Parts: sequence; structure tokens; C-alpha cells
Amino acid sequence: MTTDEQFPIICSRVAPSRRAVILPHYAGHHMLTLERLIYQAMREYAPDYQGGCWIMWELSNGGFYMAPGGRDETYSMQCVGNWFDDTMSADAAGIVACLVAFNRLAWHTRHQRFIDLYHQLRDFALEHDEATKIMAAID
Repeated sequence: MTTDEQFPIICSRVAPSRRAVILPHYAGHHMLTLERLIYQAMREYAPDYQGGCWIMWELSNGGFYMAPGGRDETYSMQCVGNWFDDTMSADAAGIVACLVAFNRLAWHTRHQRFIDLYHQLRDFALEHDEATKIMAAID
């Protein structure tokens, strides 16, 4: 093993007892804005999205994301700006929505925490089974 060998990023589901502290932990006083931007991005990219309970995930690299419903659900995703149009799992769709929201909030606030959250989630997305679709959706 070399010192520059990278390990997979571990994704852990947030326990129900910790859900209330996750957004304040990662977004501080921007927590409501971030939550709104995530849901807005999902509605924008997935026209069939009708709301629901989101699952929160923490990443071993310091990041986090949220995804709607179960990992077995799928969504038709479209991005008018780059002609992306494909179906992906709810998990991948949540990653896309969070990446879009982190990016928008980073541009708006210029806070390093949102830039870091974007890159931490993007690093995880590159290891995801649907990495190609996720990258195409946010390109």
C-alpha cells in the first residue's frame, strides 16, 4: 500500500434521532436556504417529483447529502441547460439536487463550507454506480 492510495468514501445513513441537527451542522444559519435550494433543484430537474421524506447521508470525507425516498425508486431527470435527459435512482437524483444546491449557495454566499460540501459530494458521486449520469446531469 502506498501513502497516496485512496480509500472509497463511506456513506452512512443519518439516524432519525440526528436528523434535526444535520442541516444546522453543515449549513449553519443558511440551513433553511440550503434545504429550499435542494427541494427546488429536485423539482427543476425531476418534473415528476411530488415531494416526500428524504433520507440524509453523511460521508466519511466530511460531506453529506439528502435523497428522496428509497434507493429503489427512480426519477426521470432533465436539465434544459445541457440537454441531459435520463432516468436515475432516487439516490443519484438526490446527489444531483444537492450538488446543484451546494453550487448555487456557494456562488451566492461565497462561503468555503459550501464549496467544500460540493467537492466532498462530487468526490463521492465519482464513486457512485451512476457516476456517469450524475456528472452528465450537472455538466
